[in-house]
Amino acid sequence: MALSELLCTDLASVEAALALGADRIELCAALEVGGVTPGPGLLAAAVGARDAATSEGSRTEVVVLVRPRRGDFVYDAGDLAALRADVEAAARAGADGVALGVLTSDSAVDVARTGELVEAAGPMAVTFHRAFDHVADPRAAAEALEGLGVRRLLTSGGAPSAWEGRRALRDLVAWAGDRLEVVAAGGITGANASDVLDATGAPAIHGSCARVLQGRAAPVALGKPGAPAESGRLTLDADDAARFVAAAAARAS
Repeated sequence: MALSELLCTDLASVEAALALGADRIELCAALEVGGVTPGPGLLAAAVGARDAATSEGSRTEVVVLVRPRRGDFVYDAGDLAALRADVEAAARAGADGVALGVLTSDSAVDVARTGELVEAAGPMAVTFHRAFDHVADPRAAAEALEGLGVRRLLTSGGAPSAWEGRRALRDLVAWAGDRLEVVAAGGITGANASDVLDATGAPAIHGSCARVLQGRAAPVALGKPGAPAESGRLTLDADDAARFVAAAAARAS
């Protein structure tokens, strides 16, 4: 059975994903930089929309990306305090899960700090996000995460895209079995979702299915000189997302 997980950065995207019947939504902000923790207002709105759309036997999970900044996943004390606070805030808001990742300076899972965050998450499902693709020893990392109670691994198989990492993904899926849910990620769209599922055997797929939404040109640039234009942002492409969800649903049947 394959599950569909869509990245959403605004309420309109959340509502579209719910209407399409996505199994999960990963809520984040600033997808343009790989995603960071969303604000409390968006989180509350997403949880409210989920609750309003929930019917008997049908519920879309809201998973919150917990990442305090762009850049690497080696965090200092201030970053770690923010991570824990964001995990606790997600729990209070009624999220179903969190996606997080903490590494050591030698590219291994930071077992102690990840364990603290898993404990803070309580009953929420914990996904170790694509920080996993930065580890030096994926098998050792997966074993460590399983031992910590992490339920899902979000990964491209250590490649730029899930398609390019399909062989590594298939091996990881076979190793994980029912112990960890391997969520294939990286460049998956409605156009290639079926191929990725066939090639990897992954039980779940994750994608942004994003398009650029152009807003009004800013009269004054807020970023430093030479920074990308601020008028465009990424949002869910409902047509591509529909194909993505349908590919997973067809696999499930």
